[in-house]
Amino acid sequence: MFSRAGKLILILLIPALLYGVLKGVLYYNAKKSVDDIVDASAHMADVRYDGIDTEIRGAVTVKGITVQPLGIDDTVSVDSIRIASDDPMFFIRGGNWQPGGGDAPPNSLSFQLSGARLPLSSEMLRDAGQSGGADPCAAGLDIQPELLQKIGFSELTVDVDGHFRIDEASRTLDVGINMDLHDIESVAFSATMNDVDVETFSHGGAPQFTLGRLNFALRVAPEFGRRALEACAADSDATPQEWSERLAEIALAQLQDQGLSLGPGLSGALRDFYRDWGEFQLVAAPPQPVGLLSLMFLPPNQLADALSLRLSLNSQPITDTSFAWQQPQGQGFAGLFGGAQQGTQGKAEARPRRVLVRRSYEGVAVSQIGQYVGEKVQLKPRGQPMREGLLHRVGGGEAEVQQIVHGGKYSVHVPLGDIESLKVLVRREVKPGE
Repeated sequence: MFSRAGKLILILLIPALLYGVLKGVLYYNAKKSVDDIVDASAHMADVRYDGIDTEIRGAVTVKGITVQPLGIDDTVSVDSIRIASDDPMFFIRGGNWQPGGGDAPPNSLSFQLSGARLPLSSEMLRDAGQSGGADPCAAGLDIQPELLQKIGFSELTVDVDGHFRIDEASRTLDVGINMDLHDIESVAFSATMNDVDVETFSHGGAPQFTLGRLNFALRVAPEFGRRALEACAADSDATPQEWSERLAEIALAQLQDQGLSLGPGLSGALRDFYRDWGEFQLVAAPPQPVGLLSLMFLPPNQLADALSLRLSLNSQPITDTSFAWQQPQGQGFAGLFGGAQQGTQGKAEARPRRVLVRRSYEGVAVSQIGQYVGEKVQLKPRGQPMREGLLHRVGGGEAEVQQIVHGGKYSVHVPLGDIESLKVLVRREVKPGE
């Protein structure tokens, strides 16, 4: 018979033993999966790694990875790759869910690739067509190995991460992916989908959903941009400032070739970007979720309002988002596929009218505020900062403005008597010659 002390020791050991068993299963499954990938890649590359770490809460990290394609001397090295889920059983089961595989996906899954490095002299870049020997500034700034080496880079270092998260109760799907090319540029994308068909998604199908929110940001490191302009200017008789203007004009011309003509606000922002660099951000936050299919039938000049688009450059809002889009010959889907819609025969040479729309805030009388419920407004309360957002309600002696800050929504209630000024976002068609 155990003594009381022996029973106590046994009770304390049971959780430790269970923890050890789970860690062992996690490690075994993770190592088996990684080794299977290494074996499957053996005919293409020599893949090695230093070690594997597991976390009982649901994460596996593979460290010190090197990949050397067969027949090539250069090696890609990766500091670590981490895969995590909020469902530890996902890894206990082997972590091998695939869309359409029959098993339900974990409610969340994320990956993080840290410190992937590749020498700029690598044969892989040359074989991939990244290094063609052409002037990297001739047709717009092209980030080629020659340009990077010219301004002092010896290797590319990249971090990439992504995630998805399903909330079955609210039927939402959050997705995101980020890429950071160290000291050069970064891209960040995230979106929230509403009304998601979770069952279809779990079986690998294309689920139906509506768009709740979308964020996109592109950042070019100002120091890199400055050095790139200097490198372009070094082999020409133009100054870096002139190269900035030239690259902006090239970008505008390329957009024009695709049928897109930017208005004064967006054109100016693009020129500022090529001069100062930094971050361009786009946020779509419609008051109500929007069906993506319905957007395909909207005229292009109505997309900004339908999605409540907000554009900014280096945290400064771009208020004039006017543009014109020359649609393909033949309107709608028929035009996209080279056909003509009913009633358009014999009119193939008729070009659709280009519509230039300017969006700007215009002052209105505060006494008319009730007419603008559901519109975007700029409202200035006495002694307080400007309130900008959707005018949600007017009643009870106050106005309710719905604002978006740091990715979330909140309402501000302003007494009508405290409103000093009121501006409303209006959209006007710009006539030719204006």
